[in-house]
Amino acid sequence: MKIEENVNLAKYTTYRIGGPARYFTECKSEQEVVDVLAWARDIAVPYFVLGGGSNVLVSDGGYDGLVLRMANTEYSWDKNTVRAGAGASMESLVNSSIESGFAGLEWAGGLPGQLGGALRGNAGAFGGEIKDIVKSVRAVSPEGKIRDFSKKECAFAYRISIFKEKPGYIIISAELEFKKGNAEELRRIADEKIEWRRAKHPMEYGNSGSIFKGVEPDKLPVSIKENYPELERAMRDGNVAAAFFIDQAGLKLKRVGGAEVSNKHPNFLVNRTGSARAEDVLMLASAVKSRVLQEFGVILEEEVHYLT
Repeated sequence: MKIEENVNLAKYTTYRIGGPARYFTECKSEQEVVDVLAWARDIAVPYFVLGGGSNVLVSDGGYDGLVLRMANTEYSWDKNTVRAGAGASMESLVNSSIESGFAGLEWAGGLPGQLGGALRGNAGAFGGEIKDIVKSVRAVSPEGKIRDFSKKECAFAYRISIFKEKPGYIIISAELEFKKGNAEELRRIADEKIEWRRAKHPMEYGNSGSIFKGVEPDKLPVSIKENYPELERAMRDGNVAAAFFIDQAGLKLKRVGGAEVSNKHPNFLVNRTGSARAEDVLMLASAVKSRVLQEFGVILEEEVHYLT
């Protein structure tokens, strides 16, 4: 078990922002996770699990605890079911499932990050969600106990799961069950999603993906529905895209320090200069929320996790 000290976290995140972790380790097996949790309990330090580094913003001061990065990237197939480590990249799983002619992840073409993070936040796009193919999830409790969760026990909902509600649990692996499909057609769909992301998302700058969650239609003021008939076109996965409100509020290209509201996709607050601070992003996010609330009476809820 190799534990490093004062490791800069910026290079491990897609934002390229953040200070150092007091302690840092990579785990390739569930036993290594159990061992490192025992070590953390012995010296009474908090811990945080880092996957592919998307959907997270690390504070400028870093994290005064242990950052545990999942490095168990292996996976194996048994007919239409794959057992994959939490560290497996979504890109690799998408490609492997398509090559095997299995449908269920083609919607995730171009999705960044690792399986563990996708499960924790029930990642989804284009009408698909990771929960749709989950058979079971294996995790370790803060006390070091290994437990298998059924799909029902994972309590998946929009961008949430029991692992996000109870962050002490560490996802180790999962069983994903697919349906038979046409490999050529699945490849076409995945490539279409990849191209869409390249065209619509500001991947040329550091970012964490969407900053805010979609807004549930039931939470919208009646006046919004009456005054904005184009709202229907802004629906994504059953919710109104946060980008719609940010765009309508005229916030594209608004900047705080090195952070900027993307002109390409306004729900991305990008590290425009490459030297943005977490404080810049937080202040910009606060300004966006304030303007949207003032203009529309809509409260935007952050999707990104702030690690401090």
